Amino acid sequence: MRRGWASRPKVIRVVVYICVPMGLFGIGVGIYGDHHRWWEHQSFLTNLISSLTSVMFGIPTALLLLGYLSNAQAEALQKQQVRRRARRDIDAFQQVLLRPFSASDLASLRIQKSDLDHAVTALRAVPSVEGAHRRPLEEVREAITAWVDQVRPLEADYQQALASMTSQAVGVHASAWIEDLQAHWEELDQGLRFQMSEADQAWLTPVRAAELRKVWVELRSANIVRRIETDVTRWTARSSSIEPATTDEAAHRIAALYGGYEREHRLIHDRYKWWSAFGVLMDGADELARLLR
Repeated sequence: MRRGWASRPKVIRVVVYICVPMGLFGIGVGIYGDHHRWWEHQSFLTNLISSLTSVMFGIPTALLLLGYLSNAQAEALQKQQVRRRARRDIDAFQQVLLRPFSASDLASLRIQKSDLDHAVTALRAVPSVEGAHRRPLEEVREAITAWVDQVRPLEADYQQALASMTSQAVGVHASAWIEDLQAHWEELDQGLRFQMSEADQAWLTPVRAAELRKVWVELRSANIVRRIETDVTRWTARSSSIEPATTDEAAHRIAALYGGYEREHRLIHDRYKWWSAFGVLMDGADELARLLR
């Protein structure tokens, strides 16, 4: 109540401070005059004093009521304007998010992503090759060949799920796409968020907003369309152009095989991190869309 009174214009507060005491004074004079029969045969004066007394209360009441209605209308208009901007900006953010994909909305994209998540999970479930540097060359070759044989069909499943999910090569356009997507997010986070708060409108939870501010590093960290190299001979061919760190031929071959394995195994982990970050982005987009309902 005090805050509402303090927010009124100074002119209105001055009028109230003047009129209300004068109105109370008029009431007192009227009651006192009635008691002492001042108003007998003074009908005009009686009407004048009573009218002035009413005006002293009517003016501040009208000003306060009109001010309240005016403020309420201004607040309602502000909320409408903010919600219109929110709908426009959030829709633009979602359209940029969907740009590289064949899905027309977030629900369809989430269904497609679930198939791809299963493919990534299956790749991560393939047992790792451990202790290569302490094992003979043939054992290392057999272990890595077994790993590649398990990965090869799972990689085909991943590439098939990715192809059905994307409408263009995400890797080629990832940098420009992510830059555009981040720019739209920052416009929401640094612009719309404050307007929504001023208009007493709901916004993302602090946890969700913090997650969305962190995903951009992960989204730039991997090329999700690069295929896992399952031709082991190419691993050793690539290393043949590098000066060996040791004169031991077997150790050099082991290092080449294991280096190729680590590179391809790391790609699987990078894919997992990328799609996990993208999942956070989708959850944030869903939560933004719910703000407009």
